Amino acid sequence: AERALKEKNEALTKADELKNDFVQHVSYELRSPLTNIIGFTDLLKSQVVGPLNERQSEYVDHISTSSALLLTIVNDILDLATVDAGIMYLNYQDTDLDDLLDDVAMQIADRLQEAGVTLEIVAPAHLGSMVADPQRLKQILLKLLSNAANFAPESSVISLTCQREGQDFTFSVADKGPGIPEDMIKAVFNRFNAGTGGGKRSGAGLGLSIVESFVSLHGGTVSIDSAPGKGTIVHCRIPNAAEPDTRSAAAE
Repeated sequence: AERALKEKNEALTKADELKNDFVQHVSYELRSPLTNIIGFTDLLKSQVVGPLNERQSEYVDHISTSSALLLTIVNDILDLATVDAGIMYLNYQDTDLDDLLDDVAMQIADRLQEAGVTLEIVAPAHLGSMVADPQRLKQILLKLLSNAANFAPESSVISLTCQREGQDFTFSVADKGPGIPEDMIKAVFNRFNAGTGGGKRSGAGLGLSIVESFVSLHGGTVSIDSAPGKGTIVHCRIPNAAEPDTRSAAAE
C-alpha cells in the first residue's frame, strides 16, 4: 500500500509538471501566430502595401475582428489554465489608482462605442495608490466593463464606482441590462457560462470566471446584486498588499 501511494504521488507530480510545461509551451505557440495574423491584417488595412477594393477591405475587417476575438479567447483560456496549474504569480507594484482608471477608460472606449453605451466613473478626486498587480487589476475592470456593455441597452449608461475603504480598494460596475435570476447568480462565475441570454455579442463565457480568479489571487472577494429587469451590479473588494513584490507573473 505504501509503495502504491508513493507511485501514485510520483505520477501526480509528473502530471503537474507536464501540465505546467504544456501551458507555458502552448501559451507561446498559440499567441505568436495570432499576433502575426493581427499585425499583417493591420498592415493591409493601412493600405501601405497597396490599395484595397471595397470587397477586400470588408474581408480584411472581418479577419481583423475575428482574429482579435480569437486572441482574447485564447488569452482567457491560457490565463485560467495558468491559474489552475498553480504557476501564476502576481507582480505586486505600487499602483496609482487614478492612472489605472484613466488607462481602463481609454482601452474600453472603442468597445463601449461599438455597444452604443456610455461610461460614467464615480470616484473621489484623489484615490491614491495601492500595492497590487496593475495588469491583473486592469484585466478585472476591462472584463467587467466589457461584460456590462454586452448586456446594457443601447444609449444607456454603465457606471464604474471606485473608492477606498481602509486599506481596501473597492469598485462596482453597474448596468441596466436584463438582470440575472437569483437562482442563476452563482452560475455566472462558472467557466463557459455565456450568461442568461440577450447579449449583443456571443463569447466563451470566461469573463466573470477570470474576474473571480484574479480577485481571489489578490485575496479579495466578488459579489453580485441583480434581479430580472433591474440590471446588474458586480462588487469587488481587493485588499492592499503589505509590500511591493517584484516577481513577474508566470503566465507571461
